Amino acid sequence: MPDDAPQLTALRELRDEIKRVIDYRSFYLRYCPNANQSGARLQTLCPIPTHRHSGQGHPSLSIDLTRGLFHCFSRDEGGDAIKFYELMHGATYSQAVCALARDLGLDNKRSTRTLAQRAAPDPMDESQPEPEPLPRARIAAICEAFLKTCRAEEQTEGINYLARRGIDARTIRRAGIAYFPRRAYRRVMRRMLDSFPLAELQRSGLFNTRAHLTFYRHRLLFPFRVEGRAIYLQARTTAAGIEPRWHNMRGGVPSLYNVDALNELPTGHVVYLVEGFTDTLTLLTHEFAAVGLVGAGGLKPEWLAPLARFRVVSALDPDAAGQRAAVAYEELFAARGLRLARIALPTDVNDFFRQHPAAAVEFQLLTETALEKRP
Repeated sequence: MPDDAPQLTALRELRDEIKRVIDYRSFYLRYCPNANQSGARLQTLCPIPTHRHSGQGHPSLSIDLTRGLFHCFSRDEGGDAIKFYELMHGATYSQAVCALARDLGLDNKRSTRTLAQRAAPDPMDESQPEPEPLPRARIAAICEAFLKTCRAEEQTEGINYLARRGIDARTIRRAGIAYFPRRAYRRVMRRMLDSFPLAELQRSGLFNTRAHLTFYRHRLLFPFRVEGRAIYLQARTTAAGIEPRWHNMRGGVPSLYNVDALNELPTGHVVYLVEGFTDTLTLLTHEFAAVGLVGAGGLKPEWLAPLARFRVVSALDPDAAGQRAAVAYEELFAARGLRLARIALPTDVNDFFRQHPAAAVEFQLLTETALEKRP
């Protein structure tokens, strides 16, 4: 590899960061203050010195503010904002990148930080107010677009990760799970920036203040869907040794996981209340209806309403937190005139099904016994 390879890599990363944060309108109006704007396009007389325009006649410079591209029709020359800076100042490419970086408050030291560092979620600052949440319809549009963008990438790694846990491809599709490989990170990030204003992506928690997609280490995406649309995302790392293992969008968990699937079930059907995505998906793989909690203590009283017309059975983890939650939820259900049956497994649901050849039959028998018990 050439000796200047690290410098070229740093220059490319600095270029990419410039393109993520630059305000194209402000940049071009600095050189073309009298430009006329029509939608997302500027039309103006071309100010590029080497084009030697007289300053008279029709505007020949067209600027696309969405992509930051310019084109002088008179001289048939165009390019991006960096190329424009080169032409305006007689600068080399590297000089233009460095100058623009200084103008935007970026520097080479910042650009040499690892991509993982630049993609890290913003640290919590309790002294600052939380950004105003986006309307649900806008959040749903961002979530759906992100999932669609990720599904266009190779899914094999994510599918294999879940398959090793006994979750089949049909369940993955039904749950709307998406994945993207790390090599696609920049492409996914760019497509989201092309589709939504950066400010909205940051308010959603999908992007950080450094204009980077925060789902860098966590690329296996689990959508929470309500009324057919994804309104929240949590993601898991598929690599060993990464902490935290989970990452999510801004805001609290909006519902039980897989709650939308309850709409397809008849009244009186058995529905299981379990912990986490993997246990929920394990039961779905084996044709048991289930909804999931994020953490043993994650059930909110207002989430009981969608469960009221079903026979609900808890199958929480056998650890102390799971057992405490199971008792508390029985009382919570009873206080609302509902019944919560309970089964106790020696392991969590996923391990139980992977370790027992006849797990589905055993699970059904345990369920029948629990439901037959008098409250």
